[in-house]
Amino acid sequence: MAVEGKVEQIKTEFSESMEFIAGLCSTSIAMGDVLAFFDHELEKISAQNFSLRRAIRESYARERTRDQTIETLTTKITKLQRRMDEVSGKP
Repeated sequence: MAVEGKVEQIKTEFSESMEFIAGLCSTSIAMGDVLAFFDHELEKISAQNFSLRRAIRESYARERTRDQTIETLTTKITKLQRRMDEVSGKP
């Protein structure tokens, strides 16, 4: 009788252990899915970050070009004004 009781206890403990292990496996799979989702989102964010950095660099380049054009035009206008002043006899 004592042996049968011990066998039943072992069966119960084994069954509970198997359920616990199954739960751990499910949790592990779920965590793997979550981590894969995070990896995918991080890749998207990284690509967006790269695109934004490129857009910023292009914007700075356009700004520098604009500033150089303004400077060049200002210089040409100043020279033209001097020539006009010279032709009209102004000092």
